[in-house]
Amino acid sequence: MSAPIAKERRQRAPLGFWTIVSIVVLGFLLLFLIFPLVRLIGSSLLADDPNRILQAYSDLVTKAYYRDALLNSLILTACATVIATMLGTTLAYLISRYRIRGKLFVRALIVLTFVSPPFIGAYSWILLFGRSGFVTEWFAGWGMTLPSIYGWAGTILVLGLQSTPLVYLMVSSGFKTIDQSIEDAAINLGSSHAKVFWSTTLPLMRPAISTGALLAAVTAFTDFGTPAIIGQNLRVLPRLIYSEFVSETGSDYQVASALSVVLLLFTIGALTFQRFYARRHSYGNSCNIPLGVRQSTRAHRLLVNVAVYGILLVTALPLFTVVASSLLRTQGSRFILEFSLEGWQNTPRLWESLGNTMFLATTATAVCVIVGPLIAYLIVRRPGRTTGFIDFLSMVPYAVAGVVLAIAISVTFGGAPFYLAGTFLILVIVYVVRRLPFSVRSSAAMLGQTGSQAEEASVNLGVPPSRTFLRITVPMILPAILSGGLLTWATLVREFNATVILYGSSTGTMSVEIFRQILRGDFGAASVIGTLLILVSLAPILILFKFLGKDEEFLS
Repeated sequence: MSAPIAKERRQRAPLGFWTIVSIVVLGFLLLFLIFPLVRLIGSSLLADDPNRILQAYSDLVTKAYYRDALLNSLILTACATVIATMLGTTLAYLISRYRIRGKLFVRALIVLTFVSPPFIGAYSWILLFGRSGFVTEWFAGWGMTLPSIYGWAGTILVLGLQSTPLVYLMVSSGFKTIDQSIEDAAINLGSSHAKVFWSTTLPLMRPAISTGALLAAVTAFTDFGTPAIIGQNLRVLPRLIYSEFVSETGSDYQVASALSVVLLLFTIGALTFQRFYARRHSYGNSCNIPLGVRQSTRAHRLLVNVAVYGILLVTALPLFTVVASSLLRTQGSRFILEFSLEGWQNTPRLWESLGNTMFLATTATAVCVIVGPLIAYLIVRRPGRTTGFIDFLSMVPYAVAGVVLAIAISVTFGGAPFYLAGTFLILVIVYVVRRLPFSVRSSAAMLGQTGSQAEEASVNLGVPPSRTFLRITVPMILPAILSGGLLTWATLVREFNATVILYGSSTGTMSVEIFRQILRGDFGAASVIGTLLILVSLAPILILFKFLGKDEEFLS
Protein backbone atom coordinates (compact mmCIF):
# COMPACT_ATOMS: atom_id res chain seq x y z
CA MET A 1 0.00 0.00 0.00
CA SER A 2 1.40 3.33 -1.00
CA ALA A 3 2.07 6.04 1.57
CA PRO A 4 -0.50 8.51 0.14
CA ILE A 5 -3.29 5.87 0.30
CA ALA A 6 -2.37 4.93 3.92
CA LYS A 7 -2.33 8.59 4.87
CA GLU A 8 -5.74 9.10 3.22
CA ARG A 9 -7.22 6.13 5.13
CA ARG A 10 -5.88 7.44 8.43
CA GLN A 11 -7.47 10.78 7.71
CA ARG A 12 -10.82 9.11 6.95
CA ALA A 13 -10.69 6.78 9.96
CA PRO A 14 -13.26 7.69 12.62
CA LEU A 15 -12.09 8.97 15.95
CA GLY A 16 -11.57 6.27 18.55
CA PHE A 17 -13.82 5.97 21.58
CA TRP A 18 -11.22 7.17 24.09
CA THR A 19 -10.20 10.03 21.82
CA ILE A 20 -13.81 11.20 21.80
CA VAL A 21 -14.00 10.81 25.58
CA SER A 22 -10.81 12.85 25.97
CA ILE A 23 -12.19 15.64 23.79
CA VAL A 24 -15.56 15.71 25.59
CA VAL A 25 -14.01 15.65 29.08
CA LEU A 26 -11.45 18.29 28.18
CA GLY A 27 -14.17 20.47 26.71
CA PHE A 28 -16.33 20.02 29.81
CA LEU A 29 -13.52 21.03 32.19
CA LEU A 30 -12.46 23.96 30.05
CA LEU A 31 -16.04 25.22 29.67
CA PHE A 32 -17.26 24.82 33.24
CA LEU A 33 -14.06 25.27 35.24
CA ILE A 34 -11.27 27.14 33.46
CA PHE A 35 -13.45 29.50 31.40
CA PRO A 36 -15.47 30.66 34.47
CA LEU A 37 -12.27 31.25 36.44
CA VAL A 38 -10.84 33.28 33.56
CA ARG A 39 -14.11 35.23 33.37
CA LEU A 40 -13.91 35.81 37.13
CA ILE A 41 -10.45 37.34 36.77
CA GLY A 42 -11.68 39.41 33.84
CA SER A 43 -14.69 40.58 35.85
CA SER A 44 -12.38 41.78 38.62
CA LEU A 45 -10.61 43.98 36.06
CA LEU A 46 -13.72 45.17 34.24
CA ALA A 47 -14.56 48.85 34.68
CA ASP A 48 -16.35 51.54 32.72
CA ASP A 49 -13.41 53.88 33.15
CA PRO A 50 -10.11 52.50 31.73
CA ASN A 51 -8.27 54.29 34.52
CA ARG A 52 -10.16 52.21 37.12
CA ILE A 53 -9.27 48.73 35.79
CA LEU A 54 -7.20 47.89 38.88
CA GLN A 55 -9.33 50.01 41.22
CA ALA A 56 -10.86 47.00 42.99
CA TYR A 57 -7.45 45.57 43.85
CA SER A 58 -6.21 49.01 44.88
CA ASP A 59 -9.17 49.32 47.27
CA LEU A 60 -8.29 45.98 48.87
CA VAL A 61 -4.91 47.40 49.86
CA THR A 62 -5.73 51.02 50.60
CA LYS A 63 -9.17 50.83 52.26
CA ALA A 64 -9.22 49.65 55.86
CA TYR A 65 -12.67 48.07 55.36
CA TYR A 66 -11.28 45.44 52.99
CA ARG A 67 -7.81 45.25 54.50
CA ASP A 68 -9.21 44.50 57.95
CA ALA A 69 -11.44 41.76 56.54
CA LEU A 70 -8.43 40.06 54.96
CA LEU A 71 -6.43 40.40 58.17
CA ASN A 72 -9.35 39.04 60.21
CA SER A 73 -9.61 36.04 57.89
CA LEU A 74 -5.90 35.29 58.22
CA ILE A 75 -5.99 35.54 62.03
CA LEU A 76 -9.10 33.37 62.30
CA THR A 77 -7.59 30.82 59.95
CA ALA A 78 -4.28 30.65 61.84
CA CYS A 79 -5.94 30.25 65.25
CA ALA A 80 -8.54 27.72 64.06
CA THR A 81 -5.87 25.70 62.24
CA VAL A 82 -3.73 25.47 65.38
CA ILE A 83 -6.71 24.24 67.42
CA ALA A 84 -7.79 21.72 64.78
CA THR A 85 -4.25 20.43 64.23
CA MET A 86 -3.58 19.94 67.92
CA LEU A 87 -6.92 18.23 68.65
CA GLY A 88 -6.98 16.17 65.45
CA THR A 89 -3.38 14.97 65.81
CA THR A 90 -3.91 14.10 69.47
CA LEU A 91 -7.10 12.21 68.66
CA ALA A 92 -5.47 10.28 65.81
CA TYR A 93 -2.45 9.33 67.92
CA LEU A 94 -4.48 8.14 70.89
CA ILE A 95 -6.96 6.13 68.79
CA SER A 96 -4.19 4.60 66.66
CA ARG A 97 -1.82 3.68 69.48
CA TYR A 98 -4.03 2.75 72.45
CA ARG A 99 -6.94 0.48 73.22
CA ILE A 100 -10.08 2.59 73.13
CA ARG A 101 -13.39 1.18 74.33
CA GLY A 102 -16.02 1.38 71.61
CA LYS A 103 -13.46 2.24 68.94
CA LEU A 104 -15.95 1.51 66.13
CA PHE A 105 -18.45 3.91 67.71
CA VAL A 106 -15.71 6.52 68.08
CA ARG A 107 -14.73 6.28 64.42
CA ALA A 108 -18.35 6.35 63.25
CA LEU A 109 -18.99 9.47 65.34
CA ILE A 110 -15.95 11.19 63.84
CA VAL A 111 -17.20 10.39 60.33
CA LEU A 112 -20.66 11.69 61.22
CA THR A 113 -19.08 14.92 62.48
CA PHE A 114 -17.12 15.14 59.23
CA VAL A 115 -20.15 14.85 56.94
CA SER A 116 -22.42 17.13 58.98
CA PRO A 117 -23.07 20.64 57.57
CA PRO A 118 -20.19 22.96 58.61
CA PHE A 119 -22.27 25.79 60.07
CA ILE A 120 -24.40 23.40 62.17
CA GLY A 121 -21.69 23.68 64.82
CA ALA A 122 -22.03 27.46 65.02
CA TYR A 123 -25.78 27.25 65.33
CA SER A 124 -25.56 24.50 67.97
CA TRP A 125 -23.16 26.47 70.14
CA ILE A 126 -25.66 29.35 70.03
CA LEU A 127 -28.35 26.95 71.26
CA LEU A 128 -26.07 26.02 74.15
CA PHE A 129 -24.20 29.23 74.99
CA GLY A 130 -26.11 31.96 73.17
CA ARG A 131 -28.03 34.72 74.93
CA SER A 132 -30.98 32.37 75.51
CA GLY A 133 -28.97 29.14 75.32
CA PHE A 134 -29.66 26.13 77.52
CA VAL A 135 -26.34 26.35 79.40
CA THR A 136 -26.43 30.15 79.59
CA GLU A 137 -29.88 30.18 81.18
CA TRP A 138 -28.98 27.37 83.58
CA PHE A 139 -26.00 29.33 84.87
CA ALA A 140 -28.09 32.51 84.94
CA GLY A 141 -30.46 30.74 87.29
CA TRP A 142 -27.55 30.45 89.71
CA GLY A 143 -26.64 34.08 89.29
CA MET A 144 -23.63 33.39 87.05
CA THR A 145 -22.87 35.05 83.69
CA LEU A 146 -20.90 33.11 81.08
CA PRO A 147 -18.57 34.71 78.51
CA SER A 148 -20.29 35.45 75.20
CA ILE A 149 -20.03 32.81 72.51
CA TYR A 150 -20.36 35.50 69.84
CA GLY A 151 -17.48 37.29 68.16
CA TRP A 152 -13.82 36.33 67.86
CA ALA A 153 -13.53 33.66 70.56
CA GLY A 154 -16.64 31.74 69.54
CA THR A 155 -15.81 31.87 65.82
CA ILE A 156 -12.26 30.61 66.37
CA LEU A 157 -13.46 27.82 68.67
CA VAL A 158 -16.19 26.63 66.30
CA LEU A 159 -13.99 26.77 63.18
CA GLY A 160 -11.27 24.82 65.00
CA LEU A 161 -13.68 22.13 66.22
CA GLN A 162 -15.29 21.80 62.79
CA SER A 163 -11.93 21.09 61.16
CA THR A 164 -10.73 18.63 63.81
CA PRO A 165 -12.20 15.57 61.99
CA LEU A 166 -10.36 16.60 58.80
CA VAL A 167 -7.02 16.62 60.59
CA TYR A 168 -7.84 13.34 62.37
CA LEU A 169 -8.61 11.57 59.06
CA MET A 170 -5.36 12.70 57.44
CA VAL A 171 -3.13 11.97 60.45
CA SER A 172 -4.83 8.66 61.23
CA SER A 173 -4.17 7.54 57.66
CA GLY A 174 -0.55 8.69 58.01
CA PHE A 175 0.03 6.53 61.08
CA LYS A 176 -0.78 3.47 58.96
CA THR A 177 2.21 4.20 56.70
CA ILE A 178 4.85 3.99 59.47
CA ASP A 179 6.45 0.59 59.99
CA GLN A 180 6.56 -0.79 63.52
CA SER A 181 10.21 -1.81 63.06
CA ILE A 182 11.28 1.85 63.02
CA GLU A 183 9.86 2.46 66.47
CA ASP A 184 11.15 -0.88 67.77
CA ALA A 185 14.68 -0.09 66.56
CA ALA A 186 14.67 3.27 68.34
CA ILE A 187 13.43 1.71 71.60
CA ASN A 188 16.02 -1.08 71.38
CA LEU A 189 18.72 1.59 71.15
CA GLY A 190 17.61 2.94 74.53
CA SER A 191 15.21 5.75 73.59
CA SER A 192 12.11 6.33 75.70
CA HIS A 193 8.62 6.30 74.18
CA ALA A 194 8.41 10.07 74.48
CA LYS A 195 11.77 10.57 72.75
CA VAL A 196 10.80 8.11 70.01
CA PHE A 197 7.61 10.08 69.36
CA TRP A 198 9.34 13.47 69.11
CA SER A 199 12.48 12.34 67.27
CA THR A 200 11.13 9.55 65.03
CA THR A 201 7.37 9.25 64.74
CA LEU A 202 6.48 12.95 64.53
CA PRO A 203 9.01 13.75 61.76
CA LEU A 204 7.62 10.87 59.69
CA MET A 205 4.12 12.26 60.22
CA ARG A 206 4.90 15.75 58.92
CA PRO A 207 3.38 15.20 55.44
CA ALA A 208 0.13 13.85 56.90
CA ILE A 209 -0.10 16.55 59.57
CA SER A 210 0.64 19.29 57.04
CA THR A 211 -2.09 17.91 54.75
CA GLY A 212 -4.58 17.96 57.61
CA ALA A 213 -3.50 21.47 58.60
CA LEU A 214 -3.87 22.63 54.99
CA LEU A 215 -7.42 21.28 54.77
CA ALA A 216 -8.27 22.89 58.12
CA ALA A 217 -6.82 26.23 56.98
CA VAL A 218 -8.63 26.23 53.65
CA THR A 219 -11.90 25.21 55.34
CA ALA A 220 -11.62 27.97 57.93
CA PHE A 221 -10.50 30.64 55.45
CA THR A 222 -13.32 29.94 52.99
CA ASP A 223 -16.13 29.32 55.50
CA PHE A 224 -19.01 31.72 55.11
CA GLY A 225 -21.74 30.28 57.34
CA THR A 226 -19.91 30.13 60.68
CA PRO A 227 -18.67 33.77 60.78
CA ALA A 228 -22.08 34.94 59.51
CA ILE A 229 -23.96 33.07 62.26
CA ILE A 230 -21.69 33.40 65.27
CA GLY A 231 -19.27 36.18 64.32
CA GLN A 232 -21.98 38.88 64.26
CA ASN A 233 -20.17 42.04 63.07
CA LEU A 234 -16.89 40.25 62.42
CA ARG A 235 -15.82 41.01 58.84
CA VAL A 236 -14.08 38.22 56.96
CA LEU A 237 -13.34 37.75 53.28
CA PRO A 238 -16.14 35.24 52.41
CA ARG A 239 -18.77 37.45 54.09
CA LEU A 240 -17.58 40.46 52.12
CA ILE A 241 -17.70 38.48 48.87
CA TYR A 242 -21.26 37.42 49.61
CA SER A 243 -22.42 40.90 50.65
CA GLU A 244 -20.83 42.56 47.61
CA PHE A 245 -22.30 39.99 45.24
CA VAL A 246 -25.88 39.85 46.54
CA SER A 247 -26.20 43.32 48.06
CA GLU A 248 -29.78 44.64 48.14
CA THR A 249 -28.50 48.12 47.35
CA GLY A 250 -26.80 46.94 44.17
CA SER A 251 -24.23 44.25 43.51
CA ASP A 252 -20.65 45.26 42.86
CA TYR A 253 -19.43 42.38 40.70
CA GLN A 254 -15.99 43.89 40.19
CA VAL A 255 -15.25 44.05 43.93
CA ALA A 256 -16.81 40.63 44.58
CA SER A 257 -14.71 39.14 41.78
CA ALA A 258 -11.52 40.82 43.02
CA LEU A 259 -12.13 39.48 46.53
CA SER A 260 -12.78 36.03 45.05
CA VAL A 261 -9.49 36.15 43.15
CA VAL A 262 -7.66 36.98 46.41
CA LEU A 263 -9.38 34.02 48.08
CA LEU A 264 -8.42 31.80 45.15
CA LEU A 265 -4.78 32.91 45.30
CA PHE A 266 -4.66 32.09 49.01
CA THR A 267 -6.00 28.56 48.58
CA ILE A 268 -3.70 27.86 45.62
CA GLY A 269 -0.74 29.31 47.53
CA ALA A 270 -1.54 27.22 50.60
CA LEU A 271 -1.83 24.06 48.49
CA THR A 272 1.46 24.79 46.70
CA PHE A 273 3.29 25.45 49.97
CA GLN A 274 1.91 22.28 51.57
CA ARG A 275 2.97 20.12 48.60
CA PHE A 276 6.46 21.63 48.71
CA TYR A 277 6.68 21.09 52.48
CA ALA A 278 5.36 17.52 52.32
CA ARG A 279 7.71 16.61 49.46
CA ARG A 280 10.69 18.06 51.30
CA HIS A 281 9.87 16.11 54.50
CA SER A 282 8.83 12.85 52.84
CA TYR A 283 11.18 9.98 53.70
CA GLY A 284 9.70 7.34 51.40
CA ASN A 285 9.67 4.58 54.00
CA SER A 286 7.91 1.29 53.22
CA CYS A 287 5.46 -0.21 55.69
CA ASN A 288 5.25 -3.97 56.17
CA ILE A 289 3.78 -3.95 59.69
CA PRO A 290 1.88 -0.78 60.69
CA LEU A 291 2.32 0.71 64.14
CA GLY A 292 0.60 -1.46 66.69
CA VAL A 293 -1.28 -0.76 69.89
CA ARG A 294 1.01 0.18 72.75
CA GLN A 295 0.93 -1.71 76.03
CA SER A 296 -0.06 0.50 78.95
CA THR A 297 -1.28 0.35 82.52
CA ARG A 298 -4.96 0.43 83.42
CA ALA A 299 -4.66 3.96 84.80
CA HIS A 300 -2.95 5.12 81.60
CA ARG A 301 -5.67 3.54 79.45
CA LEU A 302 -8.33 5.22 81.57
CA LEU A 303 -6.73 8.63 81.03
CA VAL A 304 -6.44 7.99 77.29
CA ASN A 305 -10.11 6.96 77.03
CA VAL A 306 -11.19 10.02 79.01
CA ALA A 307 -9.15 12.27 76.71
CA VAL A 308 -10.53 10.67 73.52
CA TYR A 309 -14.14 10.79 74.62
CA GLY A 310 -13.67 14.30 75.99
CA ILE A 311 -12.43 15.63 72.64
CA LEU A 312 -15.12 13.68 70.84
CA LEU A 313 -17.85 15.02 73.11
CA VAL A 314 -16.85 18.60 72.39
CA THR A 315 -16.69 18.07 68.61
CA ALA A 316 -19.89 15.99 68.37
CA LEU A 317 -21.95 17.91 70.96
CA PRO A 318 -23.46 20.21 68.30
CA LEU A 319 -25.01 17.24 66.49
CA PHE A 320 -26.69 15.91 69.62
CA THR A 321 -27.86 19.42 70.50
CA VAL A 322 -29.55 19.92 67.13
CA VAL A 323 -31.30 16.55 67.27
CA ALA A 324 -32.47 17.06 70.86
CA SER A 325 -33.71 20.62 70.26
CA SER A 326 -35.77 19.48 67.25
CA LEU A 327 -37.96 17.54 69.70
CA LEU A 328 -38.65 20.48 72.02
CA ARG A 329 -41.46 23.00 72.07
CA THR A 330 -40.49 26.53 71.02
CA GLN A 331 -41.79 29.96 71.91
CA GLY A 332 -40.37 32.44 69.45
CA SER A 333 -36.60 31.95 69.50
CA ARG A 334 -36.67 30.24 72.92
CA PHE A 335 -36.95 26.54 73.66
CA ILE A 336 -39.21 25.11 76.34
CA LEU A 337 -38.10 21.86 77.97
CA GLU A 338 -41.19 19.95 76.83
CA PHE A 339 -41.25 17.11 74.30
CA SER A 340 -43.10 18.10 71.15
CA LEU A 341 -43.33 17.17 67.47
CA GLU A 342 -44.90 20.48 66.49
CA GLY A 343 -41.69 21.58 64.81
CA TRP A 344 -41.79 18.61 62.47
CA GLN A 345 -45.38 19.42 61.57
CA ASN A 346 -45.13 23.19 61.18
CA THR A 347 -41.63 23.89 59.81
CA PRO A 348 -42.00 25.85 56.56
CA ARG A 349 -40.35 24.61 53.35
CA LEU A 350 -39.15 21.44 55.12
CA TRP A 351 -40.18 18.95 52.47
CA GLU A 352 -39.64 21.32 49.55
CA SER A 353 -36.03 21.93 50.60
CA LEU A 354 -35.56 18.19 51.16
CA GLY A 355 -36.83 17.46 47.65
CA ASN A 356 -34.54 20.09 46.13
CA THR A 357 -31.56 18.73 48.06
CA MET A 358 -32.23 15.13 47.04
CA PHE A 359 -32.77 16.05 43.39
CA LEU A 360 -29.65 18.21 43.11
CA ALA A 361 -27.38 15.82 45.01
CA THR A 362 -28.64 12.75 43.12
CA THR A 363 -28.41 14.38 39.69
CA ALA A 364 -24.90 15.77 40.28
CA THR A 365 -23.73 12.46 41.80
CA ALA A 366 -25.04 10.54 38.76
CA VAL A 367 -23.01 12.80 36.46
CA CYS A 368 -19.90 12.38 38.65
CA VAL A 369 -20.34 8.59 38.73
CA ILE A 370 -20.48 8.51 34.92
CA VAL A 371 -17.72 11.01 34.17
CA GLY A 372 -15.37 10.21 37.07
CA PRO A 373 -14.48 6.60 36.04
CA LEU A 374 -13.96 7.71 32.43
CA ILE A 375 -11.47 10.36 33.52
CA ALA A 376 -9.81 7.85 35.87
CA TYR A 377 -9.41 5.37 33.00
CA LEU A 378 -7.79 8.03 30.83
CA ILE A 379 -5.39 8.97 33.62
CA VAL A 380 -4.35 5.42 34.55
CA ARG A 381 -4.62 3.44 31.30
CA ARG A 382 -3.87 6.06 28.65
CA PRO A 383 -1.16 8.35 30.04
CA GLY A 384 0.03 11.19 27.86
CA ARG A 385 0.18 14.95 27.57
CA THR A 386 -3.54 15.37 27.02
CA THR A 387 -4.57 13.00 29.79
CA GLY A 388 -1.96 14.54 32.07
CA PHE A 389 -3.56 17.92 31.47
CA ILE A 390 -7.00 16.42 32.14
CA ASP A 391 -5.65 14.93 35.38
CA PHE A 392 -4.41 18.36 36.44
CA LEU A 393 -7.69 20.08 35.54
CA SER A 394 -9.77 17.48 37.40
CA MET A 395 -7.89 18.29 40.62
CA VAL A 396 -8.17 22.08 40.30
CA PRO A 397 -11.54 22.15 42.18
CA TYR A 398 -9.67 21.02 45.31
CA ALA A 399 -8.00 24.45 45.36
CA VAL A 400 -11.10 26.50 44.51
CA ALA A 401 -13.38 27.55 47.36
CA GLY A 402 -17.10 26.96 46.91
CA VAL A 403 -17.99 30.65 47.08
CA VAL A 404 -15.30 31.48 44.48
CA LEU A 405 -16.43 28.79 42.04
CA ALA A 406 -20.06 29.80 42.53
CA ILE A 407 -19.34 33.44 41.68
CA ALA A 408 -17.25 32.38 38.69
CA ILE A 409 -20.11 30.17 37.41
CA SER A 410 -22.64 32.93 38.09
CA VAL A 411 -20.59 35.59 36.27
CA THR A 412 -20.24 33.23 33.28
CA PHE A 413 -23.64 31.54 33.02
CA GLY A 414 -25.97 33.56 35.25
CA GLY A 415 -26.63 36.35 32.78
CA ALA A 416 -26.76 36.75 29.01
CA PRO A 417 -26.84 34.68 26.89
CA PHE A 418 -27.52 31.70 29.22
CA TYR A 419 -29.66 33.25 32.00
CA LEU A 420 -29.21 30.28 34.33
CA ALA A 421 -29.19 32.32 37.56
CA GLY A 422 -31.19 30.63 40.30
CA THR A 423 -31.96 27.51 38.25
CA PHE A 424 -31.41 23.86 39.08
CA LEU A 425 -29.04 23.55 36.12
CA ILE A 426 -26.52 26.10 37.36
CA LEU A 427 -26.49 24.38 40.78
CA VAL A 428 -25.92 20.98 39.18
CA ILE A 429 -23.02 22.42 37.18
CA VAL A 430 -21.25 23.83 40.24
CA TYR A 431 -21.97 20.65 42.25
CA VAL A 432 -20.47 18.41 39.56
CA VAL A 433 -17.37 20.55 39.11
CA ARG A 434 -16.77 20.81 42.89
CA ARG A 435 -17.14 17.11 43.71
CA LEU A 436 -15.91 15.41 40.53
CA PRO A 437 -12.44 14.81 42.09
CA PHE A 438 -13.98 12.36 44.59
CA SER A 439 -15.15 9.98 41.85
CA VAL A 440 -11.96 10.45 39.83
CA ARG A 441 -9.58 9.71 42.73
CA SER A 442 -11.63 6.77 44.03
CA SER A 443 -11.78 5.06 40.63
CA ALA A 444 -8.17 5.91 39.72
CA ALA A 445 -6.89 4.39 42.97
CA MET A 446 -8.56 1.06 42.28
CA LEU A 447 -7.63 1.04 38.58
CA GLY A 448 -4.01 1.49 39.60
CA GLN A 449 -4.25 -1.72 41.66
CA THR A 450 -5.82 -3.86 38.90
CA GLY A 451 -4.17 -5.30 35.83
CA SER A 452 -5.19 -4.45 32.27
CA GLN A 453 -4.83 -7.98 30.81
CA ALA A 454 -8.57 -8.67 30.67
CA GLU A 455 -9.26 -5.37 28.95
CA GLU A 456 -6.48 -5.92 26.39
CA ALA A 457 -7.72 -9.46 25.67
CA SER A 458 -11.27 -8.16 25.13
CA VAL A 459 -10.10 -5.51 22.67
CA ASN A 460 -7.86 -8.01 20.84
CA LEU A 461 -10.90 -10.29 20.38
CA GLY A 462 -12.68 -7.48 18.56
CA VAL A 463 -14.85 -6.06 21.33
CA PRO A 464 -15.14 -2.26 20.95
CA PRO A 465 -13.38 -0.18 23.64
CA SER A 466 -16.67 1.28 24.86
CA ARG A 467 -18.20 -2.15 25.42
CA THR A 468 -14.98 -3.41 26.99
CA PHE A 469 -15.06 -0.56 29.45
CA LEU A 470 -18.67 -1.28 30.40
CA ARG A 471 -18.37 -5.08 30.59
CA ILE A 472 -14.83 -5.54 31.92
CA THR A 473 -13.52 -2.37 33.56
CA VAL A 474 -16.65 -1.12 35.31
CA PRO A 475 -17.38 -4.42 37.13
CA MET A 476 -13.73 -4.56 38.30
CA ILE A 477 -13.83 -1.10 39.86
CA LEU A 478 -17.51 -1.08 40.87
CA PRO A 479 -16.75 -0.92 44.64
CA ALA A 480 -14.61 2.19 44.06
CA ILE A 481 -17.30 3.75 41.87
CA LEU A 482 -19.92 3.15 44.57
CA SER A 483 -17.64 4.48 47.31
CA GLY A 484 -16.84 7.62 45.36
CA GLY A 485 -20.50 8.10 44.48
CA LEU A 486 -21.74 7.71 48.04
CA LEU A 487 -19.08 10.07 49.38
CA THR A 488 -19.94 12.57 46.65
CA TRP A 489 -23.62 12.37 47.54
CA ALA A 490 -22.95 12.71 51.29
CA THR A 491 -20.97 15.92 50.74
CA LEU A 492 -23.39 17.38 48.20
CA VAL A 493 -26.47 17.15 50.41
CA ARG A 494 -24.73 19.46 52.90
CA GLU A 495 -23.23 21.84 50.31
CA PHE A 496 -23.74 25.45 51.40
CA ASN A 497 -21.04 27.93 50.37
CA ALA A 498 -21.70 27.56 46.64
CA THR A 499 -25.46 27.08 47.00
CA VAL A 500 -26.05 30.26 48.99
CA ILE A 501 -24.63 32.27 46.07
CA LEU A 502 -26.55 30.53 43.29
CA TYR A 503 -29.92 29.38 44.62
CA GLY A 504 -33.22 30.92 43.57
CA SER A 505 -36.62 31.27 45.22
CA SER A 506 -37.65 27.75 44.18
CA THR A 507 -34.26 25.99 44.35
CA GLY A 508 -33.30 26.44 47.99
CA THR A 509 -31.76 23.39 49.66
CA MET A 510 -31.88 22.25 53.28
CA SER A 511 -28.56 23.90 54.17
CA VAL A 512 -29.75 27.23 52.75
CA GLU A 513 -33.10 26.89 54.51
CA ILE A 514 -31.36 26.26 57.85
CA PHE A 515 -29.32 29.42 57.33
CA ARG A 516 -32.43 31.45 56.49
CA GLN A 517 -34.29 30.19 59.55
CA ILE A 518 -31.35 31.03 61.82
CA LEU A 519 -31.20 34.57 60.48
CA ARG A 520 -34.94 34.87 61.10
CA GLY A 521 -34.49 33.68 64.69
CA ASP A 522 -36.65 30.57 64.20
CA PHE A 523 -34.28 28.16 65.93
CA GLY A 524 -36.92 25.44 66.24
CA ALA A 525 -37.40 25.21 62.47
CA ALA A 526 -33.64 25.31 61.96
CA SER A 527 -33.23 22.37 64.37
CA VAL A 528 -35.83 20.29 62.56
CA ILE A 529 -34.29 20.85 59.14
CA GLY A 530 -30.79 20.36 60.62
CA THR A 531 -31.77 17.02 62.14
CA LEU A 532 -33.22 15.83 58.86
CA LEU A 533 -30.07 16.94 57.05
CA ILE A 534 -27.88 15.05 59.53
CA LEU A 535 -29.93 11.88 58.98
CA VAL A 536 -29.73 12.26 55.20
CA SER A 537 -25.95 12.82 55.38
CA LEU A 538 -25.51 9.77 57.62
CA ALA A 539 -27.33 7.33 55.31
CA PRO A 540 -24.55 6.87 52.67
CA ILE A 541 -21.89 6.60 55.38
CA LEU A 542 -23.82 3.75 57.02
CA ILE A 543 -24.04 2.03 53.63
CA LEU A 544 -20.29 2.34 53.17
CA PHE A 545 -19.59 1.01 56.66
CA LYS A 546 -22.20 -1.76 56.69
CA PHE A 547 -22.40 -3.13 53.16
CA LEU A 548 -19.13 -2.13 51.50
CA GLY A 549 -16.93 -2.86 54.52
CA LYS A 550 -15.30 0.58 54.52
CA ASP A 551 -13.90 2.45 57.50
CA GLU A 552 -13.09 6.13 57.99
CA GLU A 553 -9.93 5.79 55.88
CA PHE A 554 -11.93 6.00 52.63
CA LEU A 555 -12.52 9.69 53.42
CA SER A 556 -8.83 10.57 53.45
